[in-house]
This record gives sequence, structure tokens and C-alpha cells, in this order.
Amino acid sequence: MSKESLPYIVGQGDAVLKLFGQRTVDNSAAYLKDSLEPHMTILDVGCGPGSITIDLARRVPQGRVTGVDTESARPTLDKARAQAEREGVKNVDFRVGDALALPFADASFDVVHAHQVLIHVTDPLRMLAEMRRVAKPGGLVACRTWDDGTLMMVPPSEGVGRARAITQRVMDFSGRNFEAGRYTPRWAREVGFKPANIKVTTSNYTSYTPAERYYFASMMTNVLKESPMKTVALEKGLATEEDFERGIAAWEEWTTNEDGLSVGVNVEILCRV
Repeated sequence: MSKESLPYIVGQGDAVLKLFGQRTVDNSAAYLKDSLEPHMTILDVGCGPGSITIDLARRVPQGRVTGVDTESARPTLDKARAQAEREGVKNVDFRVGDALALPFADASFDVVHAHQVLIHVTDPLRMLAEMRRVAKPGGLVACRTWDDGTLMMVPPSEGVGRARAITQRVMDFSGRNFEAGRYTPRWAREVGFKPANIKVTTSNYTSYTPAERYYFASMMTNVLKESPMKTVALEKGLATEEDFERGIAAWEEWTTNEDGLSVGVNVEILCRV
């Protein structure tokens, strides 16, 4: 598998989609809520299973929301359409498109949103430039991006650390930045946003309750069990099957520790065009 054929290290498996389907505007795009108006047109870049996209559509009842994701996510987009139909949300549609070459005309949307996508593309500046291009004058570009370098885990786990190092090696190999969050304000400026028009906020992923620990660890173990990341790591000699087995065991042990706590930072940018 080449760098170009590795669009998303987490993969599109049922377990991952079930977890990501729990994302909403409230828990994943709260920084954007106060900027939404009922008539807005919104583009959701890298929409995945569409739970945030559909929730955005509910919040702009006189507007319209379009979710876009890669060709490899076509089955996921079909599920998102079905979900919108089940929930009776009519002002939303989903289509295939490349975040680095968005299939829309200049100045098409009031808001262009991306949740946890900049960390997974090989050219985040190009993606931000594309988001800016398709936003209307006076519109908004909104991104929330994880920074793995901020993660604090209690109790410290050598096994979890080794498992995270595998992901870091694959991200490095594939030209992705696992600490993308900290660079997003600078990237926004570099693609043409004026510093005065860039609002920066942060929010934490905090996992302490059994349910929170399970959610966080499940994301990590699903990547270790079966994902493009695992395929690349094995093909390129970046890790062994035994490394993955030990990593899964370490995450599962941490999940069941009643003192287990993890905290990591997401950086959010809200940029006015």
C-alpha cells in the first residue's frame, strides 16, 4: 500500500463507524454553534458517517448542508444517506469528493467545516486553501483538529506508549501530522486568513468514566485490530503482529483500571473569509 492509497488510517469498519456515529455538534463542534444561522449553506468536509452533518442540517432548517468524503468512503456515505432518511432530515445531501480538490465553485458556502480531517491529509495547507476558496466572502472556515502530542494518560502505560508509537511511525511514513492541532492557526494564516480573522479555541477529550474510557480505548484498539494503519505497519516493517497484540492488551488493561484517566487537546479554528 502506497502513501497515496492510505487516505484514512483508522479505516471504515463497522466498529469505527458506530463510534464515530456518536459525534454531534454539541460534543464535536460546540465552538461553531453560536455562529450558525437558520438560512446557512454548509459544507462538511470529510463527513464520514454523517452524524455531525445531519445535526448541522437540523440547526439550519432554512438552509442546506452537504457532506463530502473520499471515493473510498462511498459505502459510508450510503449509510449516512440512509441515516438522514430514517431521521427525517431533508436538507442534507452527501457526495464523493476530494478534500484537496473540492468539487464546488468558488464562494459556494456560508460555512465550510471539517472535524478531525487536517490530521489525516498529506497537504493540510492545500485543504485549508480549498476550504477558503469555496467559502463565501464573509463566510466561515471551521476546523477542529486533534494534537496527539498533548495526550496525558494515568496511570502511565508502557504498552500503550509503544502502541501509540506504531501509529506515529505510520503517520510519519504516510506524510500525515499526528500533532496537526498545534499548527492549524499558522496554516490558516499561511493560506491567506488575516490573524484578526482567526479565532482559536481549544477543547479536551477527557476519558475517566468507564463509558468514556471504553469509547477512547475502542478507537485505539480498532485501529490496532484491523485498519489501513495496521496493513502499512506490517507491510513496511514498522511493527509486528506481536506488537499489535501487546498494544491491544495494554489498552484493554487501561480501560478496566478504575483510576484510568486520559486528557488530550483539540485545537479549533474559526476563520472569517
